[in-house]
Amino acid sequence: MLALGVVLPHLPGNPGLACPLRTTTGVPCPLCGMTTSVKALMGGHPGAAATANPLGYLAVGVAALLLLRPRMRRMRIPVPLLVASAALSWVWELHRFHIF
Repeated sequence: MLALGVVLPHLPGNPGLACPLRTTTGVPCPLCGMTTSVKALMGGHPGAAATANPLGYLAVGVAALLLLRPRMRRMRIPVPLLVASAALSWVWELHRFHIF
């Protein structure tokens, strides 16, 4: 993921994939904007990354941590924390797209 995050900002055009939920219903999913966020963060645009999806910071941080500390791959993440993160991300995306 980190390697793609470094390469994507330098590719011409927009190689990202469209969100299937947003494409069919117009409603963004909790992960909408993650590719844009990681791409912006790795390209040195932290403001754009936060606007696209703040969880991009978490994704890059976790990827870097797993790269630097491979033993952390066995770490268990509590399910309520994952659910809360997804819920907060979805509220952010609904607000960002003026649905909520």
